[in-house]
Amino acid sequence: MIAQKVILIKAYLFLLLAGCASVAPIGYKDLRWEAEGEMRKLSKELEPLETKEDVLRLSPRLKASFLGIAKLLIKARSFPLAEEEEISPASEALFRELARLYEIPGVRDAIESLQTDAILLLERTQEKVSTDVNYPFE
Repeated sequence: MIAQKVILIKAYLFLLLAGCASVAPIGYKDLRWEAEGEMRKLSKELEPLETKEDVLRLSPRLKASFLGIAKLLIKARSFPLAEEEEISPASEALFRELARLYEIPGVRDAIESLQTDAILLLERTQEKVSTDVNYPFE
């Protein structure tokens, strides 16, 4: 279950960054720029954290950041997917920080509990999109 959440978040981050990379209307570029900024900001907030208590102390801000990134991912779904592209440095930095923190006892559970609302929002909107679309091969 934990590994699935990590994979889901990585996949959404990749889709957001890959999807926002194509030549598209200015809104698309703005969305990518905003997403990269949010990931850089979150990565910087995670850098100094060394304990579960550090994570819990910043939990309201971290939870808001995860939710903000989820909302950007939802906005990205309205744009067509672009060709595959390299993952951005901001995405890589965020992934590295999360991986580092997950090695600290108790931090993985704390962070995953902070990501719960964001994941539920992504799942709810994905289910809505899936039920709103008529697939010809179903």
